[in-house]
Amino acid sequence: MNPINSADTDREKPRFFAHRLPSILGALSAAEKNSCLKVVYKSTIFFIHFNEGQLVYATNSVAPFERLERHLRRLSNQNSQITNSIIQQPRQEFKNDLQTYTSLPTDYESIIWLLENGHLTSEEAIALIRRITREVFESFLCLPDLSKYQVIPRSTPIQELCRFDFNEYTEQCQKRLIAWDVFADKIWSSYQRPYLVTVKEQAIANFTQQQHDTICKLLKGLNFRQISAVIDRDELVVAKILYPSILDSTIVLRDPKPPFDLLPNLPQQQDAFELPADSTWRGEDSKILKNSHSKQTVIALQDTWKVAYVDHDASAQKSLIEYLETNLFQSLAIADPMNAFAELIEYQPSLIFLRANMPELNGYELCSLLRNHQEFRSIPIIMVSETPQLINEAQSKRAGATDNIAKPFDRTKLLSKIWQYLQ
Repeated sequence: MNPINSADTDREKPRFFAHRLPSILGALSAAEKNSCLKVVYKSTIFFIHFNEGQLVYATNSVAPFERLERHLRRLSNQNSQITNSIIQQPRQEFKNDLQTYTSLPTDYESIIWLLENGHLTSEEAIALIRRITREVFESFLCLPDLSKYQVIPRSTPIQELCRFDFNEYTEQCQKRLIAWDVFADKIWSSYQRPYLVTVKEQAIANFTQQQHDTICKLLKGLNFRQISAVIDRDELVVAKILYPSILDSTIVLRDPKPPFDLLPNLPQQQDAFELPADSTWRGEDSKILKNSHSKQTVIALQDTWKVAYVDHDASAQKSLIEYLETNLFQSLAIADPMNAFAELIEYQPSLIFLRANMPELNGYELCSLLRNHQEFRSIPIIMVSETPQLINEAQSKRAGATDNIAKPFDRTKLLSKIWQYLQ
């Protein structure tokens, strides 16, 4: 094993194994070698397979059959022929021998076997390979620079079902890791387990009753990735759906269950990766499966809500906007209530905060004006009062306000209020 130099303890930014990849993979590509890049992190081993210097498959030693079965279960949402019996068959047919993973990983061999026996179409097999490789690669890119590696040559190429453009694929996975940073206040691993602790009707917003009942049954020990397989939605979308309930403690998060606790945590993205400003994320299987939800995933991840706050007090504006500095929100502060109407028409916000007590035009009067315009008849408008004692619910209701909130702002309460109306 070739040791990777330890990270300098004086560095402000953490170093990741990904920083070494260009030189390692550049040499592989130039030599057009058939090889396996073996990387060891504590007791976890990653196996990255290349044919002629091109990425073919990635796996690791952490529950490879669980990962295979989980992704097969997600495919079964679209193909009813993939039954529980078929999903469990590879585990019975093949021995999980890590000694063979540098030549032919057992989970990859299982996919080939499922394809050859007619249990998967070629499109499904490719989607399966891409999804498993993506999951493994996202953890792989989180490895610290302390990890050790070894390049193991192969005399013949691994049986190939598809290839990846390595640079493009790495950029996709990095973009997804950056997307996780939106939830960094609470979520530090995609293998954390959300538990529903408060039972109430429609505890999770924006679901039909049937969807709500289904997902609530899953919040009893399954991690984000396992939930995503059952409901056939990307795990990032699952996180986004559940995050409001995590913030208000309707859902609590428990640590990853062994062996998933052996995988590295999600990094602090601002320190981990620097991507070009024009880089884009796209679902890797959107062109493979006709019923793929990749397009919906992209929309859900890229969707941001515009929040406007009308208040002549600059310090109050700053306080609210600082709480909304995440990739989920765009914010606009308006200091002059007399100019607010024109600015709001142009901005087209998803939600509006109005300070109740303002000079020249108070919040109640401005709210009434907005409600008389067709653009703002259904937009949530929340009145902001100086203290809870000054909230005038009757006047707010007459003006057409949706709800009230009092200063000073508390981040958790503020976000819970916003999520209540933006889901």
